[in-house]
Amino acid sequence: TRTFLQKNGLSLLVRSHEVKANGFEVQHDGQLVTIFSAPNYCDRMDNKGAFIRFGADMIPHFTTFEAVAHPQVASYVHPGMFY
Repeated sequence: TRTFLQKNGLSLLVRSHEVKANGFEVQHDGQLVTIFSAPNYCDRMDNKGAFIRFGADMIPHFTTFEAVAHPQVASYVHPGMFY
């Protein structure tokens, strides 16, 4: 991670779409952040979701959240079915 960041003139790498139990994970001495916004992924993973915000100081601030109940519908419903 350190080498990649140095070669590309970066100080932080943020990636997404990998399930993390707490919705996010910080690794490699704070230089790599994984963020995952889908709580209880596929109704099976019992993970939290999270999002990240950067203020003017560019320090990451994390917000985590739990899944909420959703309507009992088929996993794929064509939008036109309800009109």
